[in-house]
Amino acid sequence: MASSSFPEEVLKHLFSFLTSDKDLNSISLVCKSWYEIERRCRRKVFIGNCYAVSPEIMIRRFPTEVRSVKLKGKPHFADFNLVPEGWGAYVQPWIAAMSGTYTMLEEIRLKRMVVSDESLELISTSFEHFKVLVLLSCEGFTTDGLAAIAANCRNLRELDLGESEVEDLSSDWLSYFPDSCTSLVSLNISCLGSEVSFSDLERLIARSPNLRTLRLNHSVPLEKLPNLLLGASQLVEFGTGAFSSEVQSDIFSNLEEAF
Repeated sequence: MASSSFPEEVLKHLFSFLTSDKDLNSISLVCKSWYEIERRCRRKVFIGNCYAVSPEIMIRRFPTEVRSVKLKGKPHFADFNLVPEGWGAYVQPWIAAMSGTYTMLEEIRLKRMVVSDESLELISTSFEHFKVLVLLSCEGFTTDGLAAIAANCRNLRELDLGESEVEDLSSDWLSYFPDSCTSLVSLNISCLGSEVSFSDLERLIARSPNLRTLRLNHSVPLEKLPNLLLGASQLVEFGTGAFSSEVQSDIFSNLEEAF
């Protein structure tokens, strides 16, 4: 049976079962009609090299239905400080282009990109249904940008800062999460080099009943962890900073009881 005999709705439904980028790219090469259908129903876009493709090309290729975008920037050797300053990988042009087109965008996953507070603020105000922000080994932003994400992304489920470099301008950015029950499922702030407000963290956990993953930085003292754990019995993954073995036995006892 010729592919043209299938209604477009049927092909869209069949394509929706494909999750591999490689498979989706392959079906888009079958014929012009499949190419057009696939480009209009693609939900997830992965750009493995942001230097090779422009935001305009991505949007022209996938114009409407995108829900998730994953971008990789600088090469791997940037992790070893082998890439000079100002070597591109700026995310702002990508966010600016997507903000006017991908109105249903829910996820942005970035790796080794330069992210500004302006970019984070634009994300927080442009995508009504935004749920996931993952920043792995990114740089260029501060806690002010994170505060904008916390305040404006009311459906946020995952915030993962990975091994990013974050400039601390305020320790109370966690207080910008909504006062009502939050939708957080995963929170990773282990890369932060400065303190976060423990009271804000404690209140956030208390009003996040769906929180399953929590990774904290070294600034949260060991003696305060039992209180956090008692208020988050639904956790399935928990990470902390490193602590000295010369800790009083009663602290370990309290922590053991909390677990």
